[in-house]
Order: sequence, then C-alpha cells, then structure tokens
Amino acid sequence: MSLSKKIDQRYIKNENRKWLIIYLLIQIVLFALFAGNSSFNLTNADQLITKIKNPQGFIPLSVAILIIVMEGIFKNSIKEFLVFWRFKNRLPGHRAFSHICPKDPRIDMEKVQLLFPHGIPSAPKEQNNEWYNIYRKYQNEILVFYAHKAYLLTRDLASLTVVLLPFVLAGHFIMGTKASMITYHLIILVVLYIVTSFSSRNYGERFVANVVIEAINRQN
Repeated sequence: MSLSKKIDQRYIKNENRKWLIIYLLIQIVLFALFAGNSSFNLTNADQLITKIKNPQGFIPLSVAILIIVMEGIFKNSIKEFLVFWRFKNRLPGHRAFSHICPKDPRIDMEKVQLLFPHGIPSAPKEQNNEWYNIYRKYQNEILVFYAHKAYLLTRDLASLTVVLLPFVLAGHFIMGTKASMITYHLIILVVLYIVTSFSSRNYGERFVANVVIEAINRQN
C-alpha cells in the first residue's frame, strides 16, 4: 500500500522538526530547573505553553529558527558517526545483506538471492548502492516511510543532544549553577544521547530491512 502522495526526505525532516522543537523546549525547561532559576515556576510554565500554542508568538518562531541552525551544525556524516560509532561504512545500508537481512526473522535469504541473479553483493559500498536502488523504488510505501521517518527523527535527536552539551555547560557556568546540579544534568543528557543513538540504530536497521521486505513481497 503506497502513500497517497510522493514523500521525500525533505518532507520527513519538516514533519520531524515539530518534535525537535518540542524536545528543545523540554531541554530549556530542564536547564531552568537545574540552574535553580527561582523565577521559573508553574505560572511561568503555563505562560510558556500558552506562547508556544500561539503560532504568532516569539518563542515558537525563535525556537524553530534555533532548531534549523542546530540541525545544520553537523553534516549527515557526523550524525551517522554519532549514531553508529563507525568511521567507515557508517550507514546501515552498508551492512544490508551481510548483517541486517540475515538476522531479521521476517526475511528469507533465499528470496533475497532471487533479487540478485549474479549474486548478493558483499562489499559494503556495493551493498549500500544496491540497497539504495531498491529503496528508490519503494520509498513511498508505508512500511518504508514510517521506518525512515523514525530513523531520521531519532538520529537528529541524538545529534541535537550532543550539540546541546557545550551550550548547557556554558550556560550553567554563566548562571553559577552548583557543580552537583551540573553533573546531574550532564548525566541526563549523556543518557538521553545513548538511548536515542541506540534507538536510531534499531530504526535504521528496521528501515533497511523493510525496504528489502517490500522488494520481496512485490517479487512474489
């Protein structure tokens, strides 16, 4: 089943940006709490939410701009490194047929073999190229679309968390936050980074597998 309109990566990123904005707003609130900002209370929080709901408000506009800037700080290659912790062959497509497909219980490797009459590619670059060719055919399928969307969202959340670390640290020093509070806050950010990076890995592998599953189903 295909989506009713053609979807590309730019559309997905625009959709995901809403969640990145929410995530950044949560981080702003978290910073205020750890910094011990006595002026930040439930009343101010309610006012903040009211401003966020107002599309003409300054806060959503400024945070949206800030998100766009932060998204551009890291290239995709750096984001991939932060998620997969690999210097070479970072993309999950590089391991599509040697690692991801064989371990996925939904995929019959004998059927994958039928997709490649001249043999399943083994070199990482060839695997990624062949997988990408398949992806271009089925990128608008629901199974592929939602896995791709989840992968890009968690990848950007992991990268955004890393980008926030130096800004949070500098902000706490400026605010004169207690060392213990800074430590707790940094631990939370590191944990969030690890969780989102592992989540992105899993979604990335699922994305790759779903593309192959679509190809097999269409072949049948």
